[in-house]
Amino acid sequence: MRIEDIKFEYDTQGRIKYMPEVHENQWTTWTEEDKEYLCKFHEYDRLESIAFALGRTKTTVADQLSTLKKKGKYEYYKNLNKFW
Repeated sequence: MRIEDIKFEYDTQGRIKYMPEVHENQWTTWTEEDKEYLCKFHEYDRLESIAFALGRTKTTVADQLSTLKKKGKYEYYKNLNKFW
């Protein structure tokens, strides 16, 4: 399935609603690779793009980013250089 062929639905905030075919990792545990990707690229890319890359919703990505910062793990994953 191509992204161009998907008809997206949006919530009242303008965010794409959960769609299993797009958000295939939504209910899975965050891997070390996912966390590294998020921390490395969030300063350079929009959360929507990162969400698509990780197969998660924008809200979930924002929540994970906030959690990593609160736990003091943001810099660790940003500088990990293991996967990205």
